[in-house]
Amino acid sequence: MNKIRLAATMLALSASASALAQSGLTLYGNIDASVITATGIGPAGERRTNFGEGNWAASVWGVKGTEDLGGGMRAHLNLEGGFNAGNGAIANGGTTGIFSRAANIGLSGSLGLLTAGLNLSPFIAAYTSTLGLAGNNFYVPALLLHRSGTVLNNGLPVSVAGGGADADPGLSSTGGFFIPNSVTYSLPSDALKGVTGSIMYAFGGVAGDSNTNRFLSGNAGYSYGDWNFLVAASDRDSQYRQYLAGATVPVGPAKLAANYVHFSPETGSNSNTVVVGAAMKVMPNTDVGINYARNSGPSHPAIINLSAVYSLSKSTNFYAAFNHATDGAASSYSGAVDASTSPLTLAQTGTSNAFIFGLQKGF
Repeated sequence: MNKIRLAATMLALSASASALAQSGLTLYGNIDASVITATGIGPAGERRTNFGEGNWAASVWGVKGTEDLGGGMRAHLNLEGGFNAGNGAIANGGTTGIFSRAANIGLSGSLGLLTAGLNLSPFIAAYTSTLGLAGNNFYVPALLLHRSGTVLNNGLPVSVAGGGADADPGLSSTGGFFIPNSVTYSLPSDALKGVTGSIMYAFGGVAGDSNTNRFLSGNAGYSYGDWNFLVAASDRDSQYRQYLAGATVPVGPAKLAANYVHFSPETGSNSNTVVVGAAMKVMPNTDVGINYARNSGPSHPAIINLSAVYSLSKSTNFYAAFNHATDGAASSYSGAVDASTSPLTLAQTGTSNAFIFGLQKGF
């Protein structure tokens, strides 16, 4: 009986492997762990040393698949979940589900790519592509600098319809990054001589009112050699509108980057954030970068980030980073702190400094 069961199991595994190969499925992922020492944390300005995770690249695992349908058409699927490298819990995503960052299906051809499901916001895609070298320890805080009645509202999210709380990553909402119930169309990548663009619409899902909580986002870009220019916008019903203009340009051995974000909340004051940065390769295996973000809010909260990454292989990197944040600007470096504090935004009220040393491995 055991031999029969073993044979049946091996046959099932063989069939599964064959199906994976025929459908073009690829398993991929990343794990990131670090040590953080920081000062100026919390109202008392404490010093803390923590285990951190996802500070260079989010810890994720996922599956991508493609199928050639003929006539230049292809079918696509992508499932991606984020996890906490410290304890294995679901994290680093926009939902509380297993596939917290992506769960979509799509079709592509000569007219472009159409996907439906849980997708990355085109606004966020434009924002992250107009930064100097930086890991996740910088990506989030420049967006969270919006204050004085904005969606973050100094830690208190704006009251919105269920499922639309983009404001607070600590409450496992979308954070404006990964948008559920959405349909995205992207122009064909190589057909328009450097012109790119994407547009997204997400259904609000509120009975009796198709507009409540809906989300609309888009970007458009133009590339000429190593010169890249981007504009983007996003609009969440009853919460906010935001607009971006950014660029990356080569200057000698360096790449300079800059973006400007105008943020207009439904309630509260408008704010503007300017980010300037640079990236440069200083040795064959070593890259360094700098980014500076400054917000127009009261006392002008700001963050400066210095980063360096040493490539041990094509998929393994050692990194170091330094964050200096002023006027209570939320630093996004993650660490295991007291249960009342979000691990994504270690709250502080004055000036904080954080040193981060970590290892990132992709697969």
